[in-house]
Amino acid sequence: MSAPGGTNSWSGWYRSGARRRNGSSSSVTLDDARRMSNSAWVNSSRLMSGLILYTGLGWLVSRWVGHQALLMAVGAIVGLGLSYYLMFTSLAHEARQDEKRRNGDA
Repeated sequence: MSAPGGTNSWSGWYRSGARRRNGSSSSVTLDDARRMSNSAWVNSSRLMSGLILYTGLGWLVSRWVGHQALLMAVGAIVGLGLSYYLMFTSLAHEARQDEKRRNGDA
């Protein structure tokens, strides 16, 4: 299978559109790519683990109380809410660190 655009090289044709946020035409550095990849894995893991953990806690409490479907749904909603909160706070923290790094404060 060949790469789109008629090129026969697969060495990064899919990264050709990746550019820095400040609008420069240089490609994203390897360090930036690693940080973005780590951020993606961390955030998706937080989302899944929060959903599974709090749905499981809802299931355990529902076994104790007796309202299985209701408490599992409440646990899932609480887990998603807390996971999103953690994701957005960590992304805001990373954005502040990137801003400091760009300004040379770090």
